[in-house]
Amino acid sequence: MYRDFQKNANHLKRAEELLTVNQKGAALEKIKEGLANRYLLKNDPKTLDEMFTKFIELCVEQRKGKALKEGLYHIRRTMNENNIHVIGKGVRRLLELCESKVEVAQADAEKINLEYIEDLEATETPESILLSVVSGEQSKDRTDRVVVTPWLKFLWETYRSLLDFLRHSSYLEELYHLVTIKAIDFCRDYQRKTEIRRLCEILRINLQNLIKGQGHQAYYVNINDPEILQRFLESRFYQLDAVVQMELWQEAFRSIEDINYLIRHSKRPVKPQTMANYYEKMTRIMFTAKNQLFIAASWNRYYALIKNRTDEFSAEQLCEVANNVLLSTLAVPIIKPSTRVMSAEAEENKRRTQSLTSLLFLTCPPTRDSLINDLVTGGTLNHVRPELRPIYHFLEEKFHPLTICKIVAPIIENEIVSNEKESKYASLLCNVILTRLIQQLSQVYNTVKLDFVLRLAQFPKACNMTPVQIERFIMNGARRGEFRLKIDYQSRSVHFDTDLYEPSNSSSSGAQLQVLPSELVRTQLTSLSVCLANAQRVVCPDYVEQLKKSKEATIVQSMLNIAEEHNYTLSRKVFIEKKNLELENLHKRREKEEKKERDIRAQREQENERKRLEEERLQRAEERLKKEREAIQREEAKRLAEDIKKKAGIDVSNEDLESLDTDKLMKMQLAELEKERERAKARLKTISRKIDHTQRAYRKEEIPLLEKDYERQKAEDKVNHEIEQKEKIRIHREIYEQSLHHKARMQRMFEDFKAKKGVIEQQNMERLSKLRAEAKANLEEAKQARIENYHRLKKEQEKREQEELERKRKQEEEEAKRREQQLREQKEAEEKAKTSTYVPPSRRNQAAGGSPAPGPVSSAFSARSGTSPSQPASTGVWRSSRVASASASPGASSSVYASSGSGSSVNVRQPSEQPSASKPGVWRPRHLRESGN
Repeated sequence: MYRDFQKNANHLKRAEELLTVNQKGAALEKIKEGLANRYLLKNDPKTLDEMFTKFIELCVEQRKGKALKEGLYHIRRTMNENNIHVIGKGVRRLLELCESKVEVAQADAEKINLEYIEDLEATETPESILLSVVSGEQSKDRTDRVVVTPWLKFLWETYRSLLDFLRHSSYLEELYHLVTIKAIDFCRDYQRKTEIRRLCEILRINLQNLIKGQGHQAYYVNINDPEILQRFLESRFYQLDAVVQMELWQEAFRSIEDINYLIRHSKRPVKPQTMANYYEKMTRIMFTAKNQLFIAASWNRYYALIKNRTDEFSAEQLCEVANNVLLSTLAVPIIKPSTRVMSAEAEENKRRTQSLTSLLFLTCPPTRDSLINDLVTGGTLNHVRPELRPIYHFLEEKFHPLTICKIVAPIIENEIVSNEKESKYASLLCNVILTRLIQQLSQVYNTVKLDFVLRLAQFPKACNMTPVQIERFIMNGARRGEFRLKIDYQSRSVHFDTDLYEPSNSSSSGAQLQVLPSELVRTQLTSLSVCLANAQRVVCPDYVEQLKKSKEATIVQSMLNIAEEHNYTLSRKVFIEKKNLELENLHKRREKEEKKERDIRAQREQENERKRLEEERLQRAEERLKKEREAIQREEAKRLAEDIKKKAGIDVSNEDLESLDTDKLMKMQLAELEKERERAKARLKTISRKIDHTQRAYRKEEIPLLEKDYERQKAEDKVNHEIEQKEKIRIHREIYEQSLHHKARMQRMFEDFKAKKGVIEQQNMERLSKLRAEAKANLEEAKQARIENYHRLKKEQEKREQEELERKRKQEEEEAKRREQQLREQKEAEEKAKTSTYVPPSRRNQAAGGSPAPGPVSSAFSARSGTSPSQPASTGVWRSSRVASASASPGASSSVYASSGSGSSVNVRQPSEQPSASKPGVWRPRHLRESGN
């Protein structure tokens, strides 16, 4: 243990020494080696705190993200209760340092941008114009990319490393959520959409791993704990707010799914404000998805949550939600769409519909009729603005086909289009109004002019529809089965179908003036049954009275049996609860057994998977090495082929490369080079012969020409020499006269120069003398100090030597006294043994008539063995195996007994020694007997 602590202290000390010489990289590696010590992490929080803090500071200063991740991995391996506070402190310190570095980098970037601006009034500089032509970036963008972006990347890597470091530890679960919030703020502040997608995916994977691997670790995060689950919910809602603000709707939908899962598994009720935020975000997501049905369902759930919580939600907020409930519900299209987005009953969209229904905590998919019913029964109209209530009455209750557009259109234009939050419902409401117009016209008219329908369908300018759009809308409704009509383009009229035997596919529940003929035919049998029942009551009153009395008797009998039924129901309830409790316990036991089996199976599978992965890794490594060798051989062959092609002109194809090895290629290259060398030698020989003859002819022709040229050059050189000589003499004369003039000028200041030079030399000599005197004095002082220090150290050494000699002398005296004491005690023991007399066994075993008086030897033996002299000799009188006795007469046999603490005797071998004749019966020690003394 001491060696480990000493080693860790040496790591930290060595790192500090490296930092003093500005070796930061080596210091970081040294501290990382210390963090790899598991014993340190378990039992020395103080050293861990120092090393972890220094490690964090070095990693942040050098932007070493990989080294930081490796160090965090070493710390995570042996995390326990002893060092948890140290790790939490270090993580917070790391976050503070990274965020402060980013802020400093941003400030530096702003400062650099200001320094580059020389003229504040100049909008553009030549440099900025040239750079804008090359790239579209501004100077600030380039500065941020160089100064700020590296720190932003390091901060993002730090967040990811910390999330991976903290994800599976119950001790650092709160810190995990803190890092999550900071990472989300980072992505939102800097509008990092790619990073927040990755962050959401990381958080989702971590949550799934926690759910799958519960109980497989010593300090796992229990997701079933209410407090932990509440923190997960808070962080997921924070994530949802961020992605909605950044308009990342796919990530928002995935976040909603995660929140829904956590809410369903939460044992505590979720706060109303939290659920209100959930439903509000759900409406925004559904609006982006253009799913009007579930927009209305989300607003309906939102209103149902807050309508009875007036103490937590204000009246204005309740009114706003009620307005959205009314408008979104009425804006749900009556005509079933052709796409898979808004139809809740479509078979191909069933899975998506079930998912959205589950997200809203509904038991069944919503429909327009169910939402209208909830709108009426929930009292939503009481909280809606009075200006919007007529829309509901005219669309769902009243029947005004000729005036519905004229009445509702002004309300839409004045109250909805002018409101920014509600204007998104205007176009959808116009579609619903047009649908109601066609439905109500079909109940009044058989045939109408198309121009008449177009005149009735007048909407506000913001959402006005052209005749082509209205016609397309009508035909779409007819194709979907909502309208039963035909358009005659020749007469430009609309014919409403009145077939008695063709049922309508319309599922709307609007106001109706009269029942359609097809509906009358479909309900004819039901009407006939009602009429016959009424006739029976008139024709047979006795039978009716008998049925009435029978019913009353049944009611009385039921009232009498109600108590018994109640008791039976209670007992059955108790039985069912007991049975459910037993089944629950059985289910828990079964779950435990299954969980144990799953754990064993998972461990076995993990082991098999590990072995398989190891085998695959080894196989891949072998294949990789084989491929690398083959690739190297191919590259070598290809290179040789290219060399051959360049040098020898032989073109080797790819098929030949597969069949040829490097040796064959080398031989081909050498052979071709040899041929090329022979050919070059022949060409050189021919060329040299030709050049030789040519040069001989040239020289023969140029001999007379060279002589003439030599005579001409000699005459020209003589003339040029005379001209240059005269010019040289003139230049030297001018230089000489100029030098004499300068000498006369400088002669006047020569005396002043000598005086100034003497003064300076005198000052330098005085300064040098003074410095020599000071150096000599300092040398004498240093010499004297060293001499005094030498004498002081010598005296201390002599004093220590004297003390050591005195200690050794005392030790030797004590050792001599101890040896003298031992020798004295040994002599006393020998003297005492000599004076003792030996008592033979024959005398100890005398008759019972009287026992002789014990001698000194028997007394000594009795004292040693713990027996009295009167005890029989069979109990033994001696305990040492070294004692030997001899009989009084030669040749007589004797026995020696050795007695233990319990009084048992052991027969010992007969000794060969005999007692001395001069001293019969006297016992002597063995070493004296053997020496003959």
